[in-house]
Amino acid sequence: MAHLRIGTAVLIALCAGLLPGPAAQPAPPEAPPPKAGRTIRAAVDMVSLPVVVTSRDGGYTTGLAKEDFRVFEDGVPQEIAAFAAVEDPISVALVIDTSGSTESQLSRIQAEAMRFVRLLREDDAAAVVSFADEVTLVEPFSITHRKNPEAIRKIRPGGLSAVYEAVWLTMEQVLKLEYGRKAMVILSDGIDNRSESVSREETLALARATDTPVYSVYFPARKKRDPRWGRIPLPAPGDAPERAAGRKYLEALAQSSGGLLVDASREGDLGPAFARIARELRSQYSLGYYPRTLKRDGSFRTLKVVVGRPGLTARTRGGYVDR
Repeated sequence: MAHLRIGTAVLIALCAGLLPGPAAQPAPPEAPPPKAGRTIRAAVDMVSLPVVVTSRDGGYTTGLAKEDFRVFEDGVPQEIAAFAAVEDPISVALVIDTSGSTESQLSRIQAEAMRFVRLLREDDAAAVVSFADEVTLVEPFSITHRKNPEAIRKIRPGGLSAVYEAVWLTMEQVLKLEYGRKAMVILSDGIDNRSESVSREETLALARATDTPVYSVYFPARKKRDPRWGRIPLPAPGDAPERAAGRKYLEALAQSSGGLLVDASREGDLGPAFARIARELRSQYSLGYYPRTLKRDGSFRTLKVVVGRPGLTARTRGGYVDR
């Protein structure tokens, strides 16, 4: 069984020091006890969908009820069995790239990330993960939903970038244990030059299978300046094709999971990018249904959510693998 590299503070409380690699099949978390009068069904059979509804002008639409939604799997209508409105709390894992290329921007990254955590509502929960050579759980979720934005000050830059392992660990070891609405927000340039245990394709497959939307903030390494030449910038690490591939990965990660890519390439874009994601998280619904047919054959099932009100469009993940 493959093991992912972890820092000294990484996920010790969650996994007792042993982390499953992508080839392993971790046991699903124990389902919460069913309410009285409800039929007991295995939670693993339920398909959960994060859904964001927008109007024609692009504004977010809240205040909808379960009856306003229709879910289709491979074109076949499904009965909605679970519904969480936008008022319900959400658990957010904030994943921050702290590889060496971010060193000159770290103070700004920390300030905007702390502001983002403060934008979450009182009942929302937040965890903070950083990654460079290793993946570190800086601040875990709290059972009291206590948020500690000051923990972001602990992160330090340096090293290479294990973005694939950070994505895998956050989904499988941090967010998978959370129930209800949840999301991952990752700030990175998407360039991986360190991961050994997880591949790009494996993380995208996991994103397609997860019930957690990924919000990618594309934040490329800024150009450094040579003091001998005043304001003339030097090329930043990573050539144009590598940068384009990194951005494409973050975009695919978001699209696969029903999330969103927000570009923060220009100076001053980082704060508005985090603010946009915070607004969307406050507008996200969660729907769940039990598929009418489960073949466990590894086939890909396409998903579509329709809102029964004119002028409204629903966005969710494109499907899941039946296994």
